[in-house]
Amino acid sequence: MAHHEQSDVDSSSEHAEPHTSRSEAAFLHPPSTASNLSNADRLRPLVAEGSSPRSHANDTLFAGLKHFLGLSRSATDRPKATLRVQVPDIIRSVDDYDQGYGKVAAFEDCDPNFLIYRKFGWLHNRVILHTQDELQELEERLEGLDKWEVSDGDREILKHRREDDENPDSPRKELLTTIKAKLAEYDELVFRLQKKTEIRKPTKRNQNSVYNLINTSQSLTSSEALWILQWDDLMAPAYNAEHGWFNGVLEDALRGLSKNITLKIFRTKEQRIKTGSHRSLTLISPERFDILLRIVLTILAAGLLLVPVLVLFELQPKDPDQVRSRSRWQIGTIFASTLIFSASCSIFTKARRQEVFSATAAYCAVLVIFLGNASGVMSIPNNG
Repeated sequence: MAHHEQSDVDSSSEHAEPHTSRSEAAFLHPPSTASNLSNADRLRPLVAEGSSPRSHANDTLFAGLKHFLGLSRSATDRPKATLRVQVPDIIRSVDDYDQGYGKVAAFEDCDPNFLIYRKFGWLHNRVILHTQDELQELEERLEGLDKWEVSDGDREILKHRREDDENPDSPRKELLTTIKAKLAEYDELVFRLQKKTEIRKPTKRNQNSVYNLINTSQSLTSSEALWILQWDDLMAPAYNAEHGWFNGVLEDALRGLSKNITLKIFRTKEQRIKTGSHRSLTLISPERFDILLRIVLTILAAGLLLVPVLVLFELQPKDPDQVRSRSRWQIGTIFASTLIFSASCSIFTKARRQEVFSATAAYCAVLVIFLGNASGVMSIPNNG
């Protein structure tokens, strides 16, 4: 009997859902409840116990919205966990190199400021002058050939370049080919010299550092180490335009306070490994030192603006009898502050002249405007 009722249910289910398999119908409606459900109930999706049909519809709508926005990802789309491996750094110390040019190269590789070489200005000029005279000689030969064509040769050949080139015995074609090659050589020499002249000279501080490293390590003979003494012919390809004398003063001040503390704070692990056992080779991280330099310059810039403002505020006249005398002091304060500000911009920065002039004018205008506003406030009578 039970088997017969199950057959009726299966037959009616096949008529209502021709594309639904028997296993799918059993999944939607378990066998224990399938006999008590109508055809419409079998087609209705199951709702979890304790939830209303409205909440189920909201969940379905929310799931569809997530799929539309691309927020829902399947298990295959989820990022897989990757194993992060720290790559060890290989840092060579200057102690790994024997005495000689290899150790000098290792010294110069420790810091970009140590990259100092000769530019051989005299040799460049000598070669350019020699090539220039060769071109001048070729120019005279070409002009003489043209004059000979006018006087004794074929004047019309000067108007026909193609006809002259087709002549295998034409001396002008061969001469122009030689001139073309020599001009290319000359131009390359001139452009190279132009780039070399743009490279700045090293500072005396960096020159002395490289000289001391070469001298103390005894890596070069005395005759081959003389190049570092020719300061007029030296160049520093890695010269930092922002590095001024104030940087050197600040470095000396740090080392003077406490060399050990300075090295612990401003020297990186890589620099400590590179220097090795050379205690005279003290390196400071440019990034860390730049942070300190910016802090000092920020404090200085704030002081240059706030101190004059405070002085001008204190010099405000309290009564009409003090207006004349204190106005002179206020103008003198603005004048002195402007001079100090302009000198600071020129000394502590590498700003161009027009930039220094613009910054100074703006600074002076700020002080004058503050003085005018403060004077107007002090001139209002107190009715209280």
